[in-house]
Amino acid sequence: MLKGLFNKKREFKFDENENVSCIVCDHVMNREREILLVTHDMGDGQWGFLCGEEDHNMENYKLISLKEVIEIDNSVNELYEIPLGFGATRGTQEQKWKPFKQEKE
Repeated sequence: MLKGLFNKKREFKFDENENVSCIVCDHVMNREREILLVTHDMGDGQWGFLCGEEDHNMENYKLISLKEVIEIDNSVNELYEIPLGFGATRGTQEQKWKPFKQEKE
């Protein structure tokens, strides 16, 4: 009966390889905060999955695989088609994503 709970495979919709590296903050990695900000960088295609708070320094940012991000929050699969140079935000994990175009640096 419990076997199904522990062996449940998470859906993976992204075209990228499951082991592509993504930027996360340690708050997300440690599951202390929800993923509320997602970016897909125009320059290098790097994905960022962050809590959206501004209390970060360089030590807060970590690299983990896209597969690990999906295991933390399967709802980011909704963003698999976000093009380069765009991102999305939401207020809570239960809210819908609101896409935005990233400003050029």
